[in-house]
Amino acid sequence: MSSFLRRNRWLVEPVIAVAFFVLWAIEVVGRHQIAPGSLHVTLPFWAALLLLAAAIAFSRLRPVLAMVAGAVALIGQLLFPTAIFDEPLVYSGYVIVILVIAATTHGRMHAVTLAFAIGSGLSVAGLLSWSLSIGHDNAWTRALFFILCTGAAGLGWLAGTLIGTWRRKRTSELELERATSALRAAKTEVVVAEERERIAQDVHDIMAHSLSVILAQADGARLLAEERPTAVVPSLATIASTARSSLTEVRVLIETLVGTPDGPGHPGMKDLEELVQRLSDAGLTITVERFGDAIDLTVAQQLAVYRIVQEGLTNALKHAGAGATVRLALDNRDDGIAVSIASRPANEVGDPAAPNPAGRGVIGMRERARLAGGWLDAGADDDVSGGFLVAAYIPANGRSEVTP
Repeated sequence: MSSFLRRNRWLVEPVIAVAFFVLWAIEVVGRHQIAPGSLHVTLPFWAALLLLAAAIAFSRLRPVLAMVAGAVALIGQLLFPTAIFDEPLVYSGYVIVILVIAATTHGRMHAVTLAFAIGSGLSVAGLLSWSLSIGHDNAWTRALFFILCTGAAGLGWLAGTLIGTWRRKRTSELELERATSALRAAKTEVVVAEERERIAQDVHDIMAHSLSVILAQADGARLLAEERPTAVVPSLATIASTARSSLTEVRVLIETLVGTPDGPGHPGMKDLEELVQRLSDAGLTITVERFGDAIDLTVAQQLAVYRIVQEGLTNALKHAGAGATVRLALDNRDDGIAVSIASRPANEVGDPAAPNPAGRGVIGMRERARLAGGWLDAGADDDVSGGFLVAAYIPANGRSEVTP
């Protein structure tokens, strides 16, 4: 229903205008019958009523035309007294016109609508005062009547102004929200693209290392094939193992990543102790818990685990501050490794806000986990006031794991 109203919003005022004309026509038709001998008396009345209904119909789409129609009706009633509405409530149609045009217009045109509102109020007060003999014997009564009519018109203008201001503000907020959403989406895409560029650098060196080993072993086996045939078998085994590892990494990284490598290092599981020590020296209190025996992870998967731990600890230091406590759990399983990083600030009062789950660091960690065939989730720790929890899973040997 709401979508229907939004699509057909322009019909509201015309429908109100038709209902206004029909209802008042039924009310006054007995006193203003259209007959051949009385057309000069009744036609001005019906023309004025029709002009007022037209002013209501055009008040939103053509506010200037609506004001012209309303003014012509009042001028016509001034020139032809038989056109004056004998039912004072008919003039409430001018309040509708004033309210709608005040809500529609802004800027300089808004001042014109105020002048129209005041002029309409004074004109209606004058016509009714003359036709109904209001205040002819008492100047104060007449003055009060003029104030009431003008005040009603002014209130209609003020109400329309407030409605128009609210609508324009709401429209601006919706546009700002859409722009912010589009900007956030674009920022996320940029972060993902930049993270893939960094991953591409790591992958380039991993593959370059594997191919270098394969090439060296192949050349050695070729040279020793005739002189020392027994030495060929270990070389072929090394080639097969290295090639199998490289193929696994290619399968894990399904998409082609393009980058310009600068030859960065490739830290792995063995470098986690040094990383923990470095962050501990920076002010974190880190407790490391290991479960299970070490499993076989490719170089790319070890790098993903290292980067996730590095980013998680760095975020804890950045957002929870020095003195924060962190629990790092590494759960080695038969089919992969589960990583948990739970941080809590040193003081629960006045602590900085936890990292934004949609922020750059979390997006990068989630992308690394996904490209390694696993998943990652991050958010506020419900069990700890002010705490933050990062949970990830990296499957072993390139197995693909569905995100929970």
